[in-house]
Amino acid sequence: MGRALLAIALAACVVSVDRAADRPWTIVHSPNLTLIGQQPAKTLRTIAAQIEQFRSVLGALIATAQRPLPLPTVVYVFGTHQELAPFLPGTNGTSSAIAGYFHPDHDLNAIALQLETFDDSSRIVFHEYTHLLLHNATVRIPLWLDEGLAEYYSTYALERDGTRANIGKPIVWHVAILRQAYIPIATLLAVDHSSPMYNERDRQTIFYAEAWALTHYLMTRMPGGADGINRYVTGIAKGGKPDEVFAQAFGKTPAEIDKELRSYIHGYTFDSKIFTFRAKVEAGPSDEGRALAAAEASARLGDLQRRVGHMDDAAARIESAVAAMPDAAVPQLAAALLRLDQKQLDAAWPALERAVTLAPDDFWTQLAYGQSVLYWETDDERRAFSVLGSPNPRMERALASLTKASVLNPSSAEVFALRAYAEMRTPGRLKDAAASIRRAMQLAPGRLDYVLRYADVYILAGRLADARTILTDVSRVTTDPESADAASGRLAELERHEASLRAEAAERAAATEAYEKAVAAAEEQRRARDAELSNTKTIESAAERERPNDSGTRAGRPRLRAVQRGEERAYGDLVAIECSAAQVGVHLKVGGRTIVATAKWMEDITLTEFLGSKDFTVVCGRRTEPDAVYVTWRSAPHRTEGGATIVGQAVAIEFVPRGFTP
Repeated sequence: MGRALLAIALAACVVSVDRAADRPWTIVHSPNLTLIGQQPAKTLRTIAAQIEQFRSVLGALIATAQRPLPLPTVVYVFGTHQELAPFLPGTNGTSSAIAGYFHPDHDLNAIALQLETFDDSSRIVFHEYTHLLLHNATVRIPLWLDEGLAEYYSTYALERDGTRANIGKPIVWHVAILRQAYIPIATLLAVDHSSPMYNERDRQTIFYAEAWALTHYLMTRMPGGADGINRYVTGIAKGGKPDEVFAQAFGKTPAEIDKELRSYIHGYTFDSKIFTFRAKVEAGPSDEGRALAAAEASARLGDLQRRVGHMDDAAARIESAVAAMPDAAVPQLAAALLRLDQKQLDAAWPALERAVTLAPDDFWTQLAYGQSVLYWETDDERRAFSVLGSPNPRMERALASLTKASVLNPSSAEVFALRAYAEMRTPGRLKDAAASIRRAMQLAPGRLDYVLRYADVYILAGRLADARTILTDVSRVTTDPESADAASGRLAELERHEASLRAEAAERAAATEAYEKAVAAAEEQRRARDAELSNTKTIESAAERERPNDSGTRAGRPRLRAVQRGEERAYGDLVAIECSAAQVGVHLKVGGRTIVATAKWMEDITLTEFLGSKDFTVVCGRRTEPDAVYVTWRSAPHRTEGGATIVGQAVAIEFVPRGFTP
């Protein structure tokens, strides 16, 4: 951030902790940020303006980096490191040396910084903010470049007059490390998230240092280096090999640039770049800020402590805020999110409902409500409403909240992605889900998790070939192993599903063939009988043969009982009828699984046979030769017991020729 520009303003804001407790908290909004601090609104606006301008600087390299972020970003500004200390992540003082941090979360991104050692705070913030902007903007940025750019832009600083920014100042500890140790660029290019060089602490230091040095050299010394970086990212995105793409992008092989980079590291000067803004950076956006009530400030600070793991302190702050301001949305929302983390769902939902009612026009509240419903829907709820074919009523409220959030902030990719998921779960809204997830992908083209959800929509729509194309592409991504693994898992599930469909189709075809053969054989037997009786009995007329017989058939073909509303029917092998004093269990094997329909008494089940056997009987127990049957049951929420799925109340069993289809 702007070291010289802020020097006078920040010096006046660094006061003792004892005095900090008495100072009011102020909140300021800018186009992409919310800032909270005990400093004057002008100071907060200055910090906001510089972070906003940073997006323009990064956008000069990668244009899409200026896209709006999917989630709100809240900046907490503390005067001193001692004031920041209770809000640092970690326990037992493990984070006491951190000067500031960037904490991404499901519903918002939190930045905490302090003004006492502002250079250290801002370097951490801008490193992580670079990651966030890059990952939102572009797919498949290689790991070395991802970290190299984050380190390069971490030294961003405005010049005194506010018209220029200095970018790429040398990082002395990186230079010192590289003058002692160096790895070939070809090795650096090959590092991924699973590499020991990235994960082992001693090598990680070298990796970060050289990633920074190579990026710094390309950006400041190599002619056309920035354009080369864009060509390199594009080539990697298309699946090119790192060494080959590097040579094509920069006009030199990794080995050739090795020599130049070594000389650069051991030289006496490191260049930085001056970025000139189109207009002078002023004190900030037009928002004049407002003073926060003490309870609202306490709720917001408690929410920050909750996010970094200080649950006891967070609870104390938030509960006192709710007691002081029970009719304010922020304390209610903070309390609801706290209860969700504590797994106290019965207490969380009323607080969420209250918050969303109190703040109908607040984007964060509407987003957090809808998101919480989606994340905390139970398996029992999901299963029950899937069986009924209707949405969870709370899911409908979530969709309404997310729809409102998308109107309040139409630039949020995350709210459209969440809305797509809610629409996927709502009967009749699959086309809306496709439109919502496409909008999310347009807003944040770097988010592969959105691409995976798009494939899920295709799967639900039955467009399996389109889903496979998307998943195959994502599964080949080397720069995002988590998304690649998720895509591979979906492809495997898709293959199993299609194999099951093929098996079912083959089974139906075989059953149809067997039935047609059985009908043909029965017809042949009938003709033979008719021929034997032709001298003594007149063959019945065609009209008489069309008349239903006692077994419910017409023209020799079984006529099954009609499935009533709320009922389901399945064809399979009747393997057992288990009878006890408590209930009767009808065990039906369908493909590779067993389903069980139950009844209180055998008399509650209608038994019908279409086999024409005068000696046919039905008894309790396992059937040594399973019968081909259609079982009908009254639908109920499914549950699993002993490897079998309990599906509902048995209504009817109809014994049919094997392979018969209605």
